[in-house]
Amino acid sequence: MLEKFVIIITLLYSTVTFGYEDTKIREIIISEVLSHEGDKLVKTQKELSKYGIRNFLLIEYNKKFNKNYEIKSLTEDQAREIAEHLLTEYRLNEIKHSYSQMMIFDIFFNGGYNAGAVITQRALKRYRPSENIVVDGVLGSKTIAVINSVQDHEKFIDLITEERINYYKSLTSWELYGKGWEKRILSYRTKLKEMAIVDINNRI
Repeated sequence: MLEKFVIIITLLYSTVTFGYEDTKIREIIISEVLSHEGDKLVKTQKELSKYGIRNFLLIEYNKKFNKNYEIKSLTEDQAREIAEHLLTEYRLNEIKHSYSQMMIFDIFFNGGYNAGAVITQRALKRYRPSENIVVDGVLGSKTIAVINSVQDHEKFIDLITEERINYYKSLTSWELYGKGWEKRILSYRTKLKEMAIVDINNRI
């Protein structure tokens, strides 16, 4: 686990220092987010999912790109393909700070688009109250611009972590999945803070 973490940090730092292509950043982000998902078919009251890809997203993807993927036989490579599409579809690739992009993508991937935007906007509203951010569940150009203007990353990390946990606690499924969700959320907070300590340029 520690070795994996070191590799991820090294690659992210290399991206900043040596100018790796955006595709390399996406590979790192998607690998980290999917590492929190299982390869088993999960059945909830509403739908099926696998590798964190919910069936309704799969249907939309198939229709848009003329694919015939099926949720029950979905492969990891297919899940990565869909995740990469979602990263750009949600405009999260426009977030300049690669690790913040990773953290926020995990919120969207795990909680859905609307929840991801709401949680992010609530955190930004607390971080930068003077911006008059509207919490409308849409990640638009203004929200992205404010994310890209963040300077105090540790404060932003704390706020977005608090907002994410508070949001999940409001769900009826918190009792069933809460421990796992909280562990996942806090793992990103820990990694980001560890990066802040070792990064002499305070980029996180």
